[in-house]
Amino acid sequence: MKLISNRLIFREFNKDDFNLYSSVFSNEQVMRYAWFDCMKEEKELLKGFSEMLEFNESKEYRKEYDFAVFSAEDNSFIGSGLVMVSYRGTIPLCGEIGYFLLPQYWGRGYATEIARAMTNFCFDSLKFHKAVASCNANNHNSEKVMKKLGMKKEGEFRKARFKSGNWDDELRYGILKEEWES
Repeated sequence: MKLISNRLIFREFNKDDFNLYSSVFSNEQVMRYAWFDCMKEEKELLKGFSEMLEFNESKEYRKEYDFAVFSAEDNSFIGSGLVMVSYRGTIPLCGEIGYFLLPQYWGRGYATEIARAMTNFCFDSLKFHKAVASCNANNHNSEKVMKKLGMKKEGEFRKARFKSGNWDDELRYGILKEEWES
């Protein structure tokens, strides 16, 4: 599966992408506010990579869609985008989008473009009625991305994320399909 936005090309991660995956999820700057810790050990990275590939290869009741993201200008790898699917039984309800960007690409609007593409994917391809996103309350840049998408703040969960020995609050934003289309 392939997606295209103004400046980016998205394709699902495949078995040859371990180094790309590793460059994101072993980077302390990228993972600073993520809900899971930076993976430093190759064994841990291989486990996460294998699980992600299983999600991307599943055909029924798919839990996640994980995309490697490249610059359309020079085909350089810049990060990843994902959609996690929430189900009630066998009915997909909504998607939670996520975005991870390598530090050398910060501050150029790419995170917003990735998040917008993942939200479009939720509504156009997956036919969800709602898309959500969450971030560590200390990650003000990620919160700005959610606001730029037109998402509304739906809650603040106190001390919901354990990161680097501390409990941090989590912010949750969402947008309905009809809001996105208007």
